Amino acid sequence: MARIIGIDLGTTNTVVAVMEGGEARVIPNDRGSRLTPSVVAFAPGGDVLVGESARNQAVVNAARTVAHVKRKMGQPVATEIDGTRYSPEAISAFILAKVKRDAEQYLGEEVREAVIAVPANFSDKQRKATVEAGRLAGLTVLRIMNEPTAAALAYGVRGEDVQRIVVYDLGGGTFDATCLEAHGANFTVKASRGHSHLGGIDFDRVLADRVLAEFRDQSGFDCSGDPVLLQQVYELVERTKIELSTRNDASCALPFIAAGAQSVHLQFQVTREEFDHLIEDRVQESVALTQSAVADAGFDAAGIDALVLSGGSSRIPLVHTMLREALGVNEVALVNPDEIVALGAAVQAHALAQSEQLIHLRDVVSYSLGVEIDNGRFVSLLPKNTQIPVETTRVFTTVSDNQDAVEIHVLQGEHPEAARNESLGRFLLTGIREGVRGEPRIEVIFSVDADGIAHVGAHDVDTGARQTITVHPVPDDDGDTSRQIQRSVESLIDRTINQRRSAASTVDAAFAKEIEDLVAHARRALSRDDVKTLRECRLALETVIDELSIQAGGGLQERYEGA
Repeated sequence: MARIIGIDLGTTNTVVAVMEGGEARVIPNDRGSRLTPSVVAFAPGGDVLVGESARNQAVVNAARTVAHVKRKMGQPVATEIDGTRYSPEAISAFILAKVKRDAEQYLGEEVREAVIAVPANFSDKQRKATVEAGRLAGLTVLRIMNEPTAAALAYGVRGEDVQRIVVYDLGGGTFDATCLEAHGANFTVKASRGHSHLGGIDFDRVLADRVLAEFRDQSGFDCSGDPVLLQQVYELVERTKIELSTRNDASCALPFIAAGAQSVHLQFQVTREEFDHLIEDRVQESVALTQSAVADAGFDAAGIDALVLSGGSSRIPLVHTMLREALGVNEVALVNPDEIVALGAAVQAHALAQSEQLIHLRDVVSYSLGVEIDNGRFVSLLPKNTQIPVETTRVFTTVSDNQDAVEIHVLQGEHPEAARNESLGRFLLTGIREGVRGEPRIEVIFSVDADGIAHVGAHDVDTGARQTITVHPVPDDDGDTSRQIQRSVESLIDRTINQRRSAASTVDAAFAKEIEDLVAHARRALSRDDVKTLRECRLALETVIDELSIQAGGGLQERYEGA
């Protein structure tokens, strides 16, 4: 039977692992390294470079080199190279395809399936984007699991008599803190907190700003205006940061830089104390999130059995110091923090491959999930830190008399105002029983699978009309492919027509003509595959749908017993 690999698709590096002889092992890449840089480059001749080869040429090919793409997953943005647009999923797929080939070479067999670890703080859109990246790389993603949960799994399966584990996961681009309870082979996540833009590259940036300012003072030459020199500075400060984890001072140097009519040698000595001062606020932010997760989980400091560090940035001495002061517990150092997530993903992959489930793992949703109701309010159906997989149902009703359709807007977040949360998608439930407002009964069903991906349905209790979907992101920018834009406009045309029909009695002749003209214009753009016009039509159609919803009163409101 083909083996399933575990992958830590990191912001800075990607690691792949597999179970061998009952133990998780990291698979080296084709250069013998256990870490593959998460870097993709497009050579002038058309070749696509991935890993070390891409990173090594970044200084001379900065404009065609893509790094840190993990932070853009699930966002409607794209990198354009020679007229071709590459989504974050497509860039990530190059990385995944590379480690897939390395695994196949190491194992001597084809690899078709994987478990991929993502930050616990990843949204529904980002999780779906990761699954899509795996598909583009030729992998069936059997499970999306949270990185700190994977780290705890790698630590917990060592047989330690541990009950309460806190995982502090500080990687290159993201931070998560997760609290788990482990009882033998049973792992239950109790709470998780995180930040999607807090990691080692943020520390690099503040140090780079300090180094660039020093170089500017020394020579009057601004390196930030030169992409090649700027790339060199970022590589320098990354090495300096790493060196300061084991030394009290380190040197940043750029020799023989042309500044006007002469060359200068730029050098700056950085002490650990100065570096700690530069990053102290961001590290404190991560520690505060950890303390919040501990409180959410109901762990008291004396009851923490193990503090597991994950991610390369967790090696920073200031992190250790501040965590010890905040939690009153020392970290365990049994697993390499750069590799622990991939090892845990491999453990989960092996468990999925067994006919008998040897490990029982319950994770949680990282954000509250719910719907928008009247007056732009957000109602949570699945609160943050609800254990998954899970399903819940709640009954809503209409906001206007004789309403025969309702648009359901699905969101993710913690704010009581719907507009302050992240939109996951919208869908229309038609064929509901017309009646006095507040009388119809509309069940909204939320479920979240073991991957943390949401599925939403709606059901009119009286007519039996129902609609069930896997929520898809609302397209809202120009990073989509031509086909994605076409599909979204086709969907919006259908929704506009349905909404227009539902709001017939409230739409005046001028607005009706405007809608008719817009739909015709969008259809012409579809027939010509006019991407620029389609983007404009998409925005206009969404605006019209919102206006029709207001006029028809086509939203939801809470339904109370006796209504």
